[in-house]
Amino acid sequence: MTSVDHVERLRRAGWVTRAVALGGLCLLLQQVPVSYRIDFFGQVSDGASLIHLHAGLLLAIALLERDRRVVAGCFLLTFAGWTVRQLYFNDWRPGAGLFWGGATYAFALGWSLACARWMEWPRPDGQRVMRRDLVRFAGIGLLLYPLVLALTGFSIVMLSTPGLAVGTVFQMFFAKQLGVAVVTLPVMVAWRERGHPAPRTAHASHWLWLVVLAAGLAASVWATMFVREVFGAGGANPQLVLMDYRFALLLVLGWAMLRLPSHWAMAALSATLLMLVGMVAGTAEYANSAVGFFNLLHVTLELNILLLVMLYLWLTHRDRQELAERLSAETLRDQVTGLPNLKALRERVSRPLARTELGYLLLDQTDTLVAGFGLDTQAQAMDATARRLQDLVETYYVGTGQFALLPQHAGDPDLWERVVARVEHAEIDVGGRPIRLLPYLGVAVFNGSHARVVDRAVVTASHLAFEARHHGELRPRYHDAAHSHLRQTQHRQLHDATEALASLRNERVVLYFQPIRELEDGRDADPRALTGEVLCRLLDERGEIMSPARFMAPLEAAGRGAELDLAVMRALFRLLRKSPDALPHCREIAINLTGQSLASMSFQVELRTLLAGSPLPMSALCFEVTETAAISNTAAASHLLADLRALGCRIAIDDFGTGMQSFARLRELPVDVIKIDGSFVRNVAQLGKDYAVVQASVAVAKAFGAATVAEFVEDEDTEFCLRRLGVQRVQGYLYGKPRPLAEVLSDAVTEATASGG
Repeated sequence: MTSVDHVERLRRAGWVTRAVALGGLCLLLQQVPVSYRIDFFGQVSDGASLIHLHAGLLLAIALLERDRRVVAGCFLLTFAGWTVRQLYFNDWRPGAGLFWGGATYAFALGWSLACARWMEWPRPDGQRVMRRDLVRFAGIGLLLYPLVLALTGFSIVMLSTPGLAVGTVFQMFFAKQLGVAVVTLPVMVAWRERGHPAPRTAHASHWLWLVVLAAGLAASVWATMFVREVFGAGGANPQLVLMDYRFALLLVLGWAMLRLPSHWAMAALSATLLMLVGMVAGTAEYANSAVGFFNLLHVTLELNILLLVMLYLWLTHRDRQELAERLSAETLRDQVTGLPNLKALRERVSRPLARTELGYLLLDQTDTLVAGFGLDTQAQAMDATARRLQDLVETYYVGTGQFALLPQHAGDPDLWERVVARVEHAEIDVGGRPIRLLPYLGVAVFNGSHARVVDRAVVTASHLAFEARHHGELRPRYHDAAHSHLRQTQHRQLHDATEALASLRNERVVLYFQPIRELEDGRDADPRALTGEVLCRLLDERGEIMSPARFMAPLEAAGRGAELDLAVMRALFRLLRKSPDALPHCREIAINLTGQSLASMSFQVELRTLLAGSPLPMSALCFEVTETAAISNTAAASHLLADLRALGCRIAIDDFGTGMQSFARLRELPVDVIKIDGSFVRNVAQLGKDYAVVQASVAVAKAFGAATVAEFVEDEDTEFCLRRLGVQRVQGYLYGKPRPLAEVLSDAVTEATASGG
């Protein structure tokens, strides 16, 4: 059983047991004298002790022990030991001195408890000695406490001569003071530091410094002895005064404070102080003279300074080490979620691993989750995901909805499939609603523990995870020979995202327009009326057009979807203001909004500002949101779309049919138009499954009271089939390819002028 276990057993024991154990220790220390000879006013004593170690321990007990019965028991046992000694020296004849001693010990008990209270001790378990405690300890423990006890010793004048009373005051002050200095604070620090880790050493060679210091001290002592022996008068035996080497001792003790565990450091401090007291005892007999008294007082003062300096050094070093370790630990965790981060991963791989594989988990739609519900919800969702996987993998947080994973066990061939399945089927409570986050996982193998090796594995696995998301693949993707091509693709996407952002911020935005036609007869009474969808294109630095396939996914991955939507709105309004004659012909202009815009409060503020200066009436504007984005952000989407609808704008759900499992949640959205996804429209004329999907979509639109638009209509057979199904509007190459909006507006004005409109 360790010493810490013994300490804890003693702490949990009853008060009687603790009192007997601690009181017995006080009795043992009472038998450890540092003898010296004193002579005051003719009263000579050869058996005086320069230090009362038990007095220091009694004060330490008063400071540390919360049960006052234990403190009283310790004082009682110590008084019993003193009584036995007095009876022994007085041939077992009791006298008035025993009653004086009893009164003195009773006063010492009360005075110790009072001083402990003034020093704000005892404190609850777990609270440690702090640097600010040194000031109170120096003023009360090292000065006031022994001084008052010494002054009470003068009361012995009632039983003896004034000379003996003065000698008693002198003896008690130095004995109590040195006992407190040697025992009390080192014991307090050692006791309160139990269970706390020792300060970490910076180098394995730190013991070499102790050897060098000790060797230097020994050489210096030997040289001094040699010189004194050679030059000593009359061949007298030279006396070594260790205080002459206090600076060397300061260095040795400094090493102990900085390098040793707390209990060993405090033991070294107490032992050194006790040794110094023993070395100066030989000169204490001259204290009856003024010079001798002030010399002893000076030595005592230096011992106290040495004590306080060493303790301040130790406490400062402890606090600095703990602060450094705390800061280091904080750098290993994400500040929002509290989960281990990439730095922690780099440190982890330096230790043995179950498998040299690394997974990269990407959770879809977490960016909109954060924007819609805040960082606290993000932290809860990420923590819930990590806890769900903790028995399978070690999780390291990389960023919003992204984790690096290390396997917990070696023999699990289906580990990564089980990771994906567990996340896919998990429901996370967000704002009182359960949601599911789609997981995409990439897995890479690495060799070695160097940071660069781990970073390459993280990059490789992340590319695979993003590629899985791009293809909607919920099975893990593993690194293979084709990954070099994948990495080139990812680098190209990163370059495209950078170039797209530059185009947005330099207003290199080109708008195209694709018309939308009515299938019902008589609805297009004015052929010059402009009804259609605005499509965005960007110009690169060379002035060449970038297709949406190049910039949409990278911009959304970079979280810049809202910035793109605002740039489109500004470009549209600029073009319309340049063509005021075309404004009367704009019946309905459809503008796309990304999912990131739906969840962005700053986007909503900017959008309302732009709409306040719109050149078109609100009834001529239609905002399209994809079904996936609308359903994933139902609460945020409902709020924004309801506000737009209240202004008079129309709302369209784009790519309808790709999320048919969410019809119930779609019911919560304000919908005017449902655009059926073109992937179902292309093959609708074959009367297969796609036909059934379109038929169901038309039925849902009618139930919602919404108009229907079919995309990707490219031939007359498809148009005929759609007309039969009851689709109201169509869009596709059969009616017109996308053209620059500036040309469309100009043609509308030209046609109106030519026809006399």
